[in-house]
Formats: sequence, C-alpha cells, structure tokens
Amino acid sequence: MRKNPARIAWAVLLICFTIFCVLAVTVPLTLRWFLLHGEVSQTGMLRVAAGTILMLPGGADEPIAVVDSRPVEIGTLIRTDGSSQGTLSFTHSRAAGTPDIATVQVYPSAQVVLTRSSGPRFELSSDPNRIVLEVKSGRVRINTSEALPDGLRVDVITPHARVELIPGSYAVQVSGDQTQIATRLGEARVEAKGSQVSVADGLSTSVAAGQPPSPPAAAGDNLIDNGNFEDPLGPPTWLVSRFPEDNGTSVGEIKTDSSSGRQSVRFSRINQPPTHTEVGMTQVLDESVHDYEMLNLQMDVFLRWQSLPGAGEQSSEFPLMFRLDYEDIYGNHQFWTHGFYYRDPPPQWVVTGGQKIPQNDWFAFESGNLLERLKEEGLPAPAKINYLKIYASGHNYDSSVSEVRLLAR
Repeated sequence: MRKNPARIAWAVLLICFTIFCVLAVTVPLTLRWFLLHGEVSQTGMLRVAAGTILMLPGGADEPIAVVDSRPVEIGTLIRTDGSSQGTLSFTHSRAAGTPDIATVQVYPSAQVVLTRSSGPRFELSSDPNRIVLEVKSGRVRINTSEALPDGLRVDVITPHARVELIPGSYAVQVSGDQTQIATRLGEARVEAKGSQVSVADGLSTSVAAGQPPSPPAAAGDNLIDNGNFEDPLGPPTWLVSRFPEDNGTSVGEIKTDSSSGRQSVRFSRINQPPTHTEVGMTQVLDESVHDYEMLNLQMDVFLRWQSLPGAGEQSSEFPLMFRLDYEDIYGNHQFWTHGFYYRDPPPQWVVTGGQKIPQNDWFAFESGNLLERLKEEGLPAPAKINYLKIYASGHNYDSSVSEVRLLAR
C-alpha cells in the first residue's frame, strides 16, 4: 500500500464510482417501481340483509356478531347461518362517493374469507385493483364493475378450484366435494388440476374434488328476454305502464340507467304530492313449464329512497316489487307477489309478502325453486307462466332492478 498509493486511490475511486452508478440506476428504478406498482390495502364493508352474521378477524379468538354493517379487514372470515345473509362491498379508494367496484352477496350457510383487497397507492399506477376471496362453503354471488379506468381483477379460491373473473356477474357454490361456477355476464376462467376452461354468458361448470373442470354447459333456459336491459324498454320485451294513466308531472318515471355501474331500470317519483302511483314494466311470457323440474326467479334490487315506511298501510306499496302471474296445474289463474323495502313500518302496519333489505346497496334476490316455494306458501304449482311484472308502488320512491332472469331446468 505504501509502495503504490496511486493504485489504491484508483481502486477506491473506481469502487466509489461503481457504487454511485449502481445507486444512480437502482434508486430511480426502485422509486419508479414503487410509484407504478405500490399497493395499499383496502377494507370491504359488510352490510347485513337478514339475521346475524359472524365475523372472525384474522388472529382473533372470538367471532363478532354483526347485525347492521361493519368494515372487513384482510384475513377476516365471514360466516352466515341458515337464516342470515348479507353483502360485502368494495369501493375504489381514490373515488369517494362512486358506485361500488364489486359486491359479494353471501347467502345463508356460507363461509367466506377476504384474502386480499388492494389498490394502487398512487395515481400514476395503471395496475388494477385486486380482490381475492376464499369461498370455503356455501353460495355467493359476485358482481364486478367496469367503472374503474385501471381495471379490476377478482380471484376466487375454493377447495377445488381457482377462478379468475373479469367484470360481470357470477355465482359460485361450494357444497361437499364439488364447486359450481355459473356466469350470468362476463367470463370466468376456472382452473383445477392443471386444466382451465372459460365459462361465458349463460354457461356453468363444476369441479369435483381432485378433478379438472367439466366442459361448460348451459346453466338452464332463461325465459326472460332483455333481462340485462341492453336493449331499450318497449315492445316486444318490456311493456311500460303507469298509474294513474296520464301525462302529468306527478306520474312516476321509468328508464334504463347505468349510473350505478351496471345496466339497470330505474323507477322514480321524487318530491311529488303524497298520492298513490305505480310505474312498472311487464313481459308477457306465455310459457308452459310442465317439463321443468326447477324454476328460479332472480333479480338484483337497489333501493335509494321510499317515502312510505314499510309497504304502506295495506302492505301493497313497496318501492320495488314484482308479480308473477301464472296458471296452475288445474287451469286456475294464480299470481305470486314479493316486495322489497328498507324503512321499518310503524307497529300497527304489518308487512306481508315482502322483505327488508339494506338501503343503497345492491341486493341479489333468488326465489329458489318456485315449484317448491309456491307450495310452501300455500299456492298450487304453475303449469304455464303468463307474465312477469316489476314495478314501484307508493307515494315517492327511487329504486332500480338489474339482471332479471327466470331460469328453468
């Protein structure tokens, strides 16, 4: 070192220069990567639609009973019993007040874990929001939105498969040693045992334990035309009606609407005199259902406002309701109605033929097998479906319906 100090000086200089070059490259690249790909965890919001839902946060020893609403952190287990159900919703962190980017309807007797929910940390990022759900058992309905400019990726993990969902509407059911995935709108990519299938609109697949996914097949005959409201209202699918039948400003309004992040029909009458009105749409079906073993009426419902509490004094004025008109196996005319509300009625008003659902939250309604449900409610089984009417009734209201289907199998 003493004999050749210049060599040592050059070595030190080169080492320092190398370190400087490495830092000059890696620091900006690391900063760029952080700006473009940095993530922030996002919580979901659980809203109870019926009964009491149990939540078990990650690391907790005792579950939390939820009867209204509560934030859901990563790693939380959501468990419903046979009489409870709710909606897990996610909102874009950078766009307060915008529609939910995804909603998960958790049906009775289900167990779901929120494994991941994240979004880009900075505006510069073009990475999609990510949601990963683990469905341990039971049935869930998942709706994802196309509203985000950077996109959204939702993955569902079950004991038998992994499912990747693009924006759309899907049903996932885990029962025993099998997972079933049905696509209403969009495309689901289902992977198991090294095999992958794509499940498009109206198709479904099943995955048995230790087996690859089955080939996609029709989920059932849908007896409703234009139930996603991509086409305008009017003949030959949906016939619009108003009561009273006049053109005054006090009559309710019905129109297609996409402001909630999905295509829907909106029924509204706001700041008008407190008089009874109805506005609705009817589809004539005239379909024989003799050969079917299952009929399942499905629709997504959204309630923004209702002036009358409950369903009115006579339990007939719901902010949204439907009437299914049919002929029974004896040739007699029958009908079945069901309504939705969010405002509790006064004690002297009893609500019949309806159910309370959360306000300002999409609620996925499924009738179950109507051939059995109608019998349980004291009505004879249908032989022919005449028509389906969906309408709003009352004084002032603001509600929406989306994805109407009558599946027959």
